[in-house]
Amino acid sequence: MKKQRRAGATETFSVSVDRRTKWRLKTLADQKHRGNVSALITELALEGERQAAFERAWQWYGGDEPTSQESAAIRAEWEEGWALARRREKSRRTKAA
Repeated sequence: MKKQRRAGATETFSVSVDRRTKWRLKTLADQKHRGNVSALITELALEGERQAAFERAWQWYGGDEPTSQESAAIRAEWEEGWALARRREKSRRTKAA
């Protein structure tokens, strides 16, 4: 069975990592993206952007840096909101079809 290519234009680049990191990336890709390391890297890049945006917003706010518990609570709330938004979008698409 031939692997399907990811939709859209892609770029190829080389990254050097230690063996343990390579194993972690492959393991996560197997768990989350049917072995597609490129999809995992895309997900990690998006998460990095979210984290950077959060840090910029927090600096703008001027408060102390959140504790790991506060960060986890905020992230859980965001994920809940995104899950609701995805469900709503999915239900809109199925109704229109």
